[in-house]
Amino acid sequence: MLQVINAIAVVGGMGLLFAVVGGTLAIRSRGFRRRAHRARGLVVGLRPNRSGPGEGAAYHAVIRYTTRQGVHVEAETPFASNPPPARPGQQVGVLYDPDVPTQVRIDSAMGSGVLLGLIFFAVGIGMLVVMVVIAAQELATF
Repeated sequence: MLQVINAIAVVGGMGLLFAVVGGTLAIRSRGFRRRAHRARGLVVGLRPNRSGPGEGAAYHAVIRYTTRQGVHVEAETPFASNPPPARPGQQVGVLYDPDVPTQVRIDSAMGSGVLLGLIFFAVGIGMLVVMVVIAAQELATF
């Protein structure tokens, strides 16, 4: 019985963590989209991001674009992915913070972080549902 309680606690804790992180990311990304300005940009490179030895790389796009004020900016996207979000030489829609133009995201559901946040949130909610079902089954047999 103690092992089941521990398993329920672990699944519930992880589910809660995923839901909170995902919800926070989705809300912040949505806020960024609301205040951001749009521009067209050119992907000028990819920076690999390795989390550990022997692991595959995820890639941050390096984008060059011009702000509404005519300032030329080169900035790196905050979200890395594999496959890369875009290829060097590819034109992309850009979202940038008008107060900090180096804060830039690709104008897409995945590139802006909203989709990633919603995925984390959904996984977390799914884990919480599993925890509730297991707990209910255990209580019914108790």
